[in-house]
Amino acid sequence: MRKTALPIIAGLCITTISACAQTKKTNTVQSGTSYAKLLECAEQTTLPGRPEMEPTTTKRIVLVWKSTSKPETFVWRGEDGWTECTISKVSKNKTNTKPKYQFGENWYTTTNISPEKIRKGDTVELIPVYGGKTPVPEAITPQMTNRLFFKTKATTWLYVPVKSCIKRPDIAMP
Repeated sequence: MRKTALPIIAGLCITTISACAQTKKTNTVQSGTSYAKLLECAEQTTLPGRPEMEPTTTKRIVLVWKSTSKPETFVWRGEDGWTECTISKVSKNKTNTKPKYQFGENWYTTTNISPEKIRKGDTVELIPVYGGKTPVPEAITPQMTNRLFFKTKATTWLYVPVKSCIKRPDIAMP
């Protein structure tokens, strides 16, 4: 009996050691809807007054921060790439007569802030700024598009899906 038990015990020890020596899996990206609530995504194109200039389209993503944990950064992953966002705090215009979450022209004003200034309950506007060279983290696959990614000190990358984006009327420059 002793002779047959020894190879089995040795086999279990080798299996246990090899299982511990495996490489660590990449952190998975999880939904961040418990941290932020998307209110609106809107795009607006500015048509230049000169024919040799290209039109520019600006995307604005408005959300309410629901967590006491402060975000470190916000990054937009659309069909056209991975880009960091500028962050602004939103304040309702006093002359507004629209319902609470109906955004649009002249509904709110913004003040640029850094992520550590965001508090629970703040309404925030994020604008993707194209042209940066921020690398895409390994955990975020090419299929993960049309999502707003962010992270806090205590979390890995989280995301809020953006299912649709309202097209605002074009602005024609003189």
